[in-house]
Amino acid sequence: MRKTSVFQVRDKEEEDMKRFYDSLEKSLRIFLLVLVSGLVVTTVLQIVARFILMVSIPWTDELARYLMIWAAFVGLGVAYRKRELICVAFFREKLPPHLLKVALLVSDLLCSVFAIVIVIYGFKLSLLNAGQVSPSMRVSLGIVYAIIPFGCLLFLLFAFESVFSYFRERRS
Repeated sequence: MRKTSVFQVRDKEEEDMKRFYDSLEKSLRIFLLVLVSGLVVTTVLQIVARFILMVSIPWTDELARYLMIWAAFVGLGVAYRKRELICVAFFREKLPPHLLKVALLVSDLLCSVFAIVIVIYGFKLSLLNAGQVSPSMRVSLGIVYAIIPFGCLLFLLFAFESVFSYFRERRS
């Protein structure tokens, strides 16, 4: 009978977590591609309709705006995971490696607190506006605003991944 050590279990858990975060990021990138593609198609449709066909399609402007907002909030988590947000890039270039890890940890923790606040108030905002509908598309604004807590939850997940990896590196 083969015994499994504590370290093997931890390694397996770490691999599973990495696989989860990698697949989540890949799914979000595909979703971002769909959002941005929809944004481009909607905008081109409006340009063609307005300047070539001389008609205006009222819902295209509203849909493009909502797709842009959704893409920004979904992209927030993906960019944070890759450390591609502007403040993180600034730190990476200016700080020595030993201070950089501590600064990134502090940044992750502060961003996590901020994200928790935004999730709470974003959820309240979404519920508050659930009864209202958008002017052109007649869709519930609660659905439109739902991206705020959803996007910040994604951000929070990736921030937790970063914090856990910091402590995992310190342990080993």
